[in-house]
Amino acid sequence: MKAMRARIFVPSLTIRRLVAFWSASVLLAWAVMVGGWFVARGKLSVIDSRVNQDARALQAAHELESDVFTERYENLLWKTTGQSTYKQEQEKYLQAAERIAADLSPYITTAEEGELARQIQTDMQTLREQSQSPAPTSSQNAAQLDDLLSAVSLFDAQNEADLQGSLHAADIVAGEVSDGALVLSLGTAGLLFVGSFIVVNRVVRPALALTKSARDFGQGDFSARAAIMHDDEMGSLARTINNMADDIANRERERLRFVAMVVHDLKNPVLAIEMAARMLRESWNDEQQRDLCLDGITEEAKRLRTIIRDLTDDVQVSSGRFAVNKARVDLCALVRRLVEAQGQAFADHRVIVESVEACTVLGDADRLERVVQNLVSNAVKYSPRDTRVAVRIERNESFAVLEVCDEGPGISQEDLKVIFQPFGRGRSADRLAEGTGMGLYVVKQIVEAHDGQITIQSTPGHGTTFRIKLPLATERALEPQTQ
Repeated sequence: MKAMRARIFVPSLTIRRLVAFWSASVLLAWAVMVGGWFVARGKLSVIDSRVNQDARALQAAHELESDVFTERYENLLWKTTGQSTYKQEQEKYLQAAERIAADLSPYITTAEEGELARQIQTDMQTLREQSQSPAPTSSQNAAQLDDLLSAVSLFDAQNEADLQGSLHAADIVAGEVSDGALVLSLGTAGLLFVGSFIVVNRVVRPALALTKSARDFGQGDFSARAAIMHDDEMGSLARTINNMADDIANRERERLRFVAMVVHDLKNPVLAIEMAARMLRESWNDEQQRDLCLDGITEEAKRLRTIIRDLTDDVQVSSGRFAVNKARVDLCALVRRLVEAQGQAFADHRVIVESVEACTVLGDADRLERVVQNLVSNAVKYSPRDTRVAVRIERNESFAVLEVCDEGPGISQEDLKVIFQPFGRGRSADRLAEGTGMGLYVVKQIVEAHDGQITIQSTPGHGTTFRIKLPLATERALEPQTQ
């Protein structure tokens, strides 16, 4: 046998668990990537706000410094020339510088910047007082102006440092995002590679092997079996297909044996008829010998007709064209008549009929006779000589119950699974008696065609009981039915 039985790997890790773990890993990587993106976005948003704030602070410091220089220049021209135009220009730039100095609070992020902002505002008040004086700028006023410009320059330097710090923090976040994206991309690629490898190793390879074994089996190699590579869903599928292949192969062997037995059974009557016909030709004038030959031909023809009838039933059951002509049948009388007629065949056993006086069912007498014949002959065939075979008939509510009990070796649980299948014979059956394996299959089909049930109770070493339940006859119309 070419059955390939590979070692079983990772018995607890099924394909379902592997796929679930793989999917969860990919989802986790995606969730980490999305979460990292949101975190980085939040950090960059804060940094962007700080950069904008620092840039506006630098712009404000530069504008303040420019306005102060322009105001001093216009003030100097006014005090030198006395022209009111310069005085107006000086006032315009002074007011602009005061507005900027008064609006520095949004740009303050440290205590040092706050102190510088307050110093700038104080110096701007001093500058306002100096701008009202018509006297030229003194050295003291120049020193105060230097203090103002120095404070503005320090404020500008602080914000410049803050801006550089924000830009550096943005570079760090960008680097973290880039590194994290690279790591997650490589991790996701690794997960996809591992998942693809798992799919190929646990699904594709077993599927290809399964396809090949199925193709070989379909082409007539009944020894071909699927390789069981892992103890998972594909391994279970391979085992199921292997079991199915075993059943098909066994059924094919049984079919061939059935054909051989049918040929054997048909050969004997044909040979007997041929021999009787030859003897009849040779002794045509001998009336006694002629009658013996004709009687032999008639008996063998009846035997052939019985075999053909049984084969016809088998074919009809297998093809689903099983006709049942129902009528009222006294089951008790049918059983007693059959047992009496087969008394010679059952001479080595004590066949006992236990029944009520009458039990009428609705059925096909010929089919039911075959059922009883098969069950009783099986009980006789598979039980030791001089043992008891009991046939019981009872009425149970709306059913008739027929039981056939023997004292044979019993039937194993494994054999019970196959004896109602076509050509199904248990392992011990071949050692005990010959048979085709179609008898109980046809019996089951006949019983079910009568809307009945058949069950088995058997314990190895303690005999077997077949129990059949058939509906009792009612007053309804009797019509032929096809099953």
